[in-house]
Amino acid sequence: MKLLLVVAYFPPEISSAGHVYFDLAKAFVNRGHSVDVITSYPRKFNLITEDYIKEFPLHETIEGIEVHRCKHRAQRDNIALRGLEHFVLPHYYFKKYKSLGKKFDVCLMYIPPLPLYYLAQKIKRYDETKSVLNFQDFHPQELTDVGVLKNPFLIWAMRHVEKQAYKNADFITVLSHGGVQYIVDRGGNPDKIAHIFNGVLLSELDHLLIKKEFKKREGIEGKFLVSYAGILSPFQGVDSILDAAKIMTDNDDIVFYLVGDGMVKKQLCDRIQKEHISNVKILPLQPLEEYFDIINSSDVSLVTLDTRMKAPCIPGKLRNLMEVEQPIIGVVPEESETAQTISSAQCGIIVSPQDQKGLRTTIQRLYKNLDEKEMYGKNGRAFLEEHMSLEKNVSQYEEIFGKLI
Repeated sequence: MKLLLVVAYFPPEISSAGHVYFDLAKAFVNRGHSVDVITSYPRKFNLITEDYIKEFPLHETIEGIEVHRCKHRAQRDNIALRGLEHFVLPHYYFKKYKSLGKKFDVCLMYIPPLPLYYLAQKIKRYDETKSVLNFQDFHPQELTDVGVLKNPFLIWAMRHVEKQAYKNADFITVLSHGGVQYIVDRGGNPDKIAHIFNGVLLSELDHLLIKKEFKKREGIEGKFLVSYAGILSPFQGVDSILDAAKIMTDNDDIVFYLVGDGMVKKQLCDRIQKEHISNVKILPLQPLEEYFDIINSSDVSLVTLDTRMKAPCIPGKLRNLMEVEQPIIGVVPEESETAQTISSAQCGIIVSPQDQKGLRTTIQRLYKNLDEKEMYGKNGRAFLEEHMSLEKNVSQYEEIFGKLI
């Protein structure tokens, strides 16, 4: 098939969305399909320091994937400007689409940004190509849950787009069973919705599991490393990690590392300094190899969500942690899809985001019990191989595409 993937982030940008779709595109190529990707030009705030001054081509072929980049203004920390960017993306991407002069069999779009639904409609009207909308997060619900989006007009506008997308989509895929029901409750057709986990190309990433040099490089050999590697945003509730670390400063054997960037990074850095939380260190975005070195070297990895988050979502980092056999502490609401996935996989322990003493007790428990820690890691890997292997999951997309064509 001739496939078009649309995603707002793509390597070299450091983002879960980019790596998920890069893996997916490679999996489609490996199955003999022709794959084009329309994406945005790399934004500085999503790049490692060494890439800040680099120029990237607007068109290039990466591992058999034709990548087409669009230049446009981008803003991370100003919510109003970022929202405006999301609404102009369909214009830039559609202009790029027409310039390609290609007819695709089907299009797969990563949502959010939610307004990319309009791009799907534009393409369908233009040349009758149908699209699958892959909802990874649910906006505006998540934005309003944590108070990031407060403007009544913007909330109304996004809810209008959301309703239209669920009603008119050719097909929708989501990451969880709860996501299916979420969309059905809001007018989606259950016959046009499927649950497909984000997958991992095990055959290509397993070589990254060997390197474990981070502790030596940081001078923390012999320490029990608790890490959080991912986006630092209001959705994650990363403050809960600092709350627990603050009451554990008397244990010199346990250290915390936060790795990433995002809207709340400065706030976290300020807390660490003002409250003298000496057992926590924050590192910037890391290249893929270094990212895996950090989680490989960790003794326990944290997955967090703000307690106000009600929409059914699964953080992208979960699949990577399962892949490297990391025991996971899910600092997430017990009723969340993330908690249910961790429980189903039996790959970790769930702690309420508001229970800082419970988090401390859980870390100390795994610190003392290596057998339990190893069991959770092996369970996670087994769950991943059964449910999140792209070599298997891509066939689900092929079936959906075939029906649409």
